[in-house]
Amino acid sequence: MYATVSVVVALMLAMAGCVVTKSKYEQSVAELEATKVELEKSRMLRNALEEQNRKLKSEIDKLSADLRTMTSEVQRIKESRESERSMLESREAELEKQRQALRSKLELLGRELQKAKSQNRALRETIRRYQQELKAARVQAARPVPKGGPPRRSETAKIAPKTKTDGHRTEASPVVTPGKSALTPVNINTASVNDLVLFLGLTKEVAEKVVAHRPYRLRGELVAKKVIPKATFDVIKDRITAAPPPKP
Repeated sequence: MYATVSVVVALMLAMAGCVVTKSKYEQSVAELEATKVELEKSRMLRNALEEQNRKLKSEIDKLSADLRTMTSEVQRIKESRESERSMLESREAELEKQRQALRSKLELLGRELQKAKSQNRALRETIRRYQQELKAARVQAARPVPKGGPPRRSETAKIAPKTKTDGHRTEASPVVTPGKSALTPVNINTASVNDLVLFLGLTKEVAEKVVAHRPYRLRGELVAKKVIPKATFDVIKDRITAAPPPKP
């Protein structure tokens, strides 16, 4: 290519009728050679720059792909964190509901425990009272019954009306005032309706109810079986006995 250029230059100079000296010709050839060297260097530099440009483009493409991957990963992590946060908030709300339910259940169990303790105390008191009554009944049964028959009407109890409130209803129950000579206890297992009315001052309906719920092992069963109110029992308990009937 460069030889062709030299020939073309020489032909142009000859056609123009220009006559050059040998030194100028050699100088022109030297300059042409130098130009050829510079042109080759420029070509090599251009090739190197193109190669570097291709490498840079490849690096840019790789970095772009890495950037897209990193962006996708960041987005995934962000979405994962949002999902975990939502899950944790939901779990926290669920645990709070469970805590409230357990707290309510604990309070309910506490109230039931207090109620059970109260019932246990009342049951122990009832058992103690029944044991005392059973002991008194045994002592009373071991005593001989005095002769002379039941006391007279003047020595029986005097009945006075008394109002007792039981839950949602109010009923009248007799208040018995024992006479000074009332010594013989009334056996609630053998006394007739008339005797219960006469000697204890009970109404006929209450006396029939006492007879209907026989037998009684203890005096306190009159209250336990809901035959008479406790207020009436407290008045007559010292004048009655639950001794078993005599065997025939």
